[in-house]
Order: sequence, then C-alpha cells, then structure tokens
Amino acid sequence: MENREKRLRSQLTGALSKDVETFRALLNSPVNSDAQFRFLRLAGTELCVIYIEGMADDKKINDFVLRACAERTLPEDMVPDMDYLAQNVLEIAQCETESRVEVILGKVVTGMTAVLMDGCCEAALLETRGYPARNVNRTTNESVVIGAQEGFVESLRTNMTLLRRYVPSPRLITECLEVGRAVPCRVVLAYLEGTAKPEIVDAVRSRLKGIDAPTVQGLGTVQQLIEDSPWALLPQLLETERPDRAASCLMEGQVAILADNSPCALIAPVTLFHQLHASDDSFARWQYGSFLRLIRVAGMLISVFLPGLYIALTDYHMHLLPLSLIGSIAEARANVPFPILAEILIMEFSFYLINEAGTRMPQQIGSALGIVGALILGQAAVSASIISPILIIIVAITGLGNYAIPDYGFGIGLVICRLFVIALGAALGLYGVCLAAFVMLISLCGMRSVGIPYLAPVAPRRPHNPDLLLRLPVWLQRRPMFFAANGRKASR
Repeated sequence: MENREKRLRSQLTGALSKDVETFRALLNSPVNSDAQFRFLRLAGTELCVIYIEGMADDKKINDFVLRACAERTLPEDMVPDMDYLAQNVLEIAQCETESRVEVILGKVVTGMTAVLMDGCCEAALLETRGYPARNVNRTTNESVVIGAQEGFVESLRTNMTLLRRYVPSPRLITECLEVGRAVPCRVVLAYLEGTAKPEIVDAVRSRLKGIDAPTVQGLGTVQQLIEDSPWALLPQLLETERPDRAASCLMEGQVAILADNSPCALIAPVTLFHQLHASDDSFARWQYGSFLRLIRVAGMLISVFLPGLYIALTDYHMHLLPLSLIGSIAEARANVPFPILAEILIMEFSFYLINEAGTRMPQQIGSALGIVGALILGQAAVSASIISPILIIIVAITGLGNYAIPDYGFGIGLVICRLFVIALGAALGLYGVCLAAFVMLISLCGMRSVGIPYLAPVAPRRPHNPDLLLRLPVWLQRRPMFFAANGRKASR
C-alpha cells in the first residue's frame, strides 16, 4: 500500500519503460484486462498509448491517435517533443499535458487517453470519452403538459450541453470540480456571471471543495453533505431533472450543481415557494399558472393537516361538527374495533406500502398492483369492519394532496410532518394541531438554504419578482428574485 501511494504521488520520469511499469502497477495490468497499453514509434521515438477499453472511444483512438502517428512523416534529424506531438500530430482538439501520475491516472480511468513519450516528462491527455450513455428522453418524475419534454441523463457532458442550449450566453460559467477522496466524482458548478451573487457562488464552491468523504455516489450524497440543516425534514436544495427548469433558475440568480452519473441537477439557494413551482407554470397563461399553484398549496395543507384535524375533531371536538355528519361518522364506526388513531396509522401504512411496492416492482405490473391492491384492501377492510369508509376517503384525499407536490423529496418530508400532526392531534385535539403547526412554522423560519432564509421573501420581507405564490403576468415580472445580483434579470 505504501509503495502504491508513493507511485501515485510521483511524477513522470521520462524513461518510458519505467513510467509504463508505474501505470501497469497502478491499473493492476494484466489482471485488469480492459487496461490497454499500445506501443508505436514516431520518427525513431517510442510512444505508449494508455486507455481503458470501453470507457474510451476506440474509433477516436484508432483514427486520430494511432493512425495519425503512423502516417506522420518527420525529418530524420528531428526529435519531437510533447508540445509538437500535441499540436502537429495528434488530431484531437481537446488535448492537455500533465506530469503528475495521480492526475494522469484519474483522467485515464474516466475515459481519457494518455500518450507517453520516451525521454519526455509530460504526458498528453486526450478527450476520448466514449462510454455508452442513455439518450436524451422524456422526464420520468417531472412530467409536464406543455413545455419542453427532454430531461437530464447520466452523462455529465450531455447535461452541460443541454444546459447551454437553454442558456446560450457567454456569461454561463461551468466550473468542473472533483469531490471524494478514494473514488472521486466529477461535479460541475454552473451559474450566470453577473446574475448570481458572488457570495452565494463562493459559499457553494467552498462547500463542494470541503466535502471530506471517501466516496461520493451522486447528487444525493452531495446534497446531504452541503445542506445547511442535515436534521431538517424538508430539503434545502431543489432537485430537478429538467434542463429548462434549471436554466430558469440560473437566470434568476441561483446556481446549479451537476454530477457525473446523476440524471438531475441541484439548485441552490431555494425557498419554500420554489418547492411548489412546476415547469409548465411558466408556459401557461398567468391565470392558469396561478390557479394550479393554489391547487398545490391546498394539496400541501390537506396532506399535512387533514388526518390530524379528523382525529382531533372526532375524538375531542365533536360539538364543532354538524349533527348529521356526527351521525354518519358514528354509524360508520359502529362495528370498528380500533380507535381512530389506530385506523389512521393502519391506513397510512397500507397506503404507502402499496405505493412503495408499486414503485419497486417491474413496470409491467407495478401500476396494476397499485390500483388493484388499493381497491381490494380497501373493500376488504370495510367489509370486515376493520376500517370505516369515511377514513378511506380521508386517506385517499390526503394521498392525492401529497401527489400534487412537484418535488419528490419535499413530498416525503410532508408525510413525516403529517405523522407529527396526527400524533399531537390524537394527544391534545385541536390544541395539538395548532401546536404542531406552530412548531413547523418556527422550524421553517429557522431553516436556510446556502444562508438564504427558507421563507423569504415573505419572512423576512424582501423585494422580489411577483412570480412567487401567484404567477402574475409576464410584463409585470421585471424584478428578479431577491438573491440575484444587482437586482436585474439575466439577458442572453
């Protein structure tokens, strides 16, 4: 192990045989059969081409490296150096030189090709990545009725290209970083220069560089390592798989984080109101967008408070209900052996058990399982007098309200908040529901996203774009969000 660390920290010696032996040891060749070492000669000088089969594009290497060197004729008395090789022989535009063994090895295992030359203490690194990748296709979790239909994929280069298509501006900056000690992951910090505040960009950049983890397996890990409050139930970063939404956030002064092998982007900073926005809000007329956002707000409130209010009213405050409704509830629960709290917990568990099973099962039978399972279980539970019919209606409306939330992580956080409201409602009645609402509001006031208050620009009050809860007409949206630099929108 010490010998390996010593090799990693070393630099190229210029002796081709020794340098090749170093890389053979670090790549465990020939045990690793996909580590390829190709030797050739150029004007009497020996070269070695190192790449990982499958990660690098064989056609690029054959046409623009091997064939270019074989067909190139040089004067007999000329001794080529690496700069001459990169500028006049190798026919790949993206070419850089490097002498550190660890850096060269890191580039090779990600699909680049290294060209070593005898007598030269530098290697040429060529952009030859060509591993299989999923084609750009429709989004799976953020479906829209109108607007763009394409989503991010697992290829970082493709995602950067998608983002530049929607933001064709020279002010779009994409900084490439590596996070993770043992197995590094490439991430890109994207922002619009002059629109994003420098202090926000610096804060996100320093958090990314400060990640001290052995491995980072994607944006999910990145999000947990850079968020302000790891113990908070609600996410402080927005995760989106839509390049048009990420581009819209960049134009408002936010920053985006992309990662290799992650078909989504992280947006920071965000507020509570960003979690209720959907991509097609911007493509619909302002009346339609405002109406749909109000529906989502109602769905969020119903999802969090409806079961807790039901148990509080039926257990502690029956006098607040109409007499006819009290009779219906009593008749429906006449033969049910469980208290209302047990009923709600059974139905909540069953609902999300069916939902999770339908998500994890093969696609061909997953949707059928969700529909048939819910119908069979619900009907059987009512027939056996285990669950009252009105409670099935309550749980179904609650689930629909939760599904109206565009962000998946935010919806899961609301489920946990709902259980908290149910517990206090069962213990203290309406007082417990009000206490739960107060505690959650205080928690939201204390949350921050990259230093930005989670309830801003409402609490604390900040000047802002009217596209917040209601979506006012476009011609009135002249002011960007309060965290944008210089108080102006981006122009392409």
